[in-house]
Amino acid sequence: MTDKSCKDSATHHLHICELKAKEMNEEVRRLFEETPHFACTNCGAKVSKAENVCAPKALD
Repeated sequence: MTDKSCKDSATHHLHICELKAKEMNEEVRRLFEETPHFACTNCGAKVSKAENVCAPKALD
């Protein structure tokens, strides 16, 4: 699936919003949200690495 609002649609299937849609389990979700430095401006997911979301914005 590609998402036109994703800044890197080639790897969209690896982004947290897509993984959440596939009912990702809580243990894996914590790995993404353990030390958040970025939030996705599309879905609001908080992650440690910008490449894990569609539209990253640095957290202050």
